[in-house]
Amino acid sequence: MERAYQRASGLGILKNSIMNGDGNYAGYMGEETVASYLGADIVSDHSSSHDLVKDGIRIEVKTKRRTVSPIGTYEVSVAATSAHQKPDLYAFVSLQYSRAGIFDERRVYEGLECVWLLGYKNPEDYFREARLLKPGDVDSDNNFRAAVDMFNLPIHRLDPGHDISI
Repeated sequence: MERAYQRASGLGILKNSIMNGDGNYAGYMGEETVASYLGADIVSDHSSSHDLVKDGIRIEVKTKRRTVSPIGTYEVSVAATSAHQKPDLYAFVSLQYSRAGIFDERRVYEGLECVWLLGYKNPEDYFREARLLKPGDVDSDNNFRAAVDMFNLPIHRLDPGHDISI
């Protein structure tokens, strides 16, 4: 947690950041967790195409924050602004917090309770199976309003795998 916080503190706002930098800690926490779980090397500080490397496999970690345990019908997302990334595999993570609220017109999450590694998907399968949401589209399943073009896929469609062979 401390490494994720330190890395996020020095990052600032990345180009195409959907949350204007507010998601930096969550992203780094997802990376740190998956890297620790898999025994992978973190390379995101000097690579814009993927976050981790494990046995030559390039992994991009996508993380969402929530206040409830994820269930199979909830969705994972890859923004179209991430099209420049060329991983061999996506790993999807949810950070579950005890509470969230609006502070200074920003959504703030507090009390990290659990980190969920939801599953994996190779990019070819992901984009073939995902559905595109355009800016302003509202997902009728959860009332989420897309801010940018994004590709969503239900968690139950991910590959659970305990290893990362592709």
